[in-house]
Amino acid sequence: MMGDFVTLSAGAHAFGDGAHPTTRGMLEALAMLDPAEFSPRSACDMGAGSGIISFAIAQKFQCPVVAVDVEASAVATLKENAARNGVEGLLALHADGFNHREIAARAPYDLITMNILAEPLMRLAGDACTHLAEEGVLMLSGILQWQETQITQAYASLGLTLSARLVVGDWVTLVWQK
Repeated sequence: MMGDFVTLSAGAHAFGDGAHPTTRGMLEALAMLDPAEFSPRSACDMGAGSGIISFAIAQKFQCPVVAVDVEASAVATLKENAARNGVEGLLALHADGFNHREIAARAPYDLITMNILAEPLMRLAGDACTHLAEEGVLMLSGILQWQETQITQAYASLGLTLSARLVVGDWVTLVWQK
């Protein structure tokens, strides 16, 4: 999906060199989206790490991406990776979840990706739904198979519809529609 031209540094705290099953699941889910049927005008990548998911979104959809990470060092690494790879239209932010004025100012998002662990996925469920545009797509990864039921129940209770499920190793990626 990303091509061979991307050069990434994971940095001290920036997760995401593309090898982990959660990242692969997210990239496969993005590859399944047909730009002729779904073309987001804006996207938010929560837990952006090194930026690989953000870069894939920007490359595939040519839309602005807000890339957010809880680790300041990850955001610095993400910015370096974006510059190194000539990725434009990317706003990298240091924030814990959706609690940042720049995230709110650019909402709602047609596409939100969250490749983080199950606990923060549960904590951020309501905020993710609030920031997701009508008919938007929400992709979740970082879910071990034994955690899937809890995550599915939480997001379904918000009125979202599960449209795809991918399994890579012990990890699950879920694609939701609003």
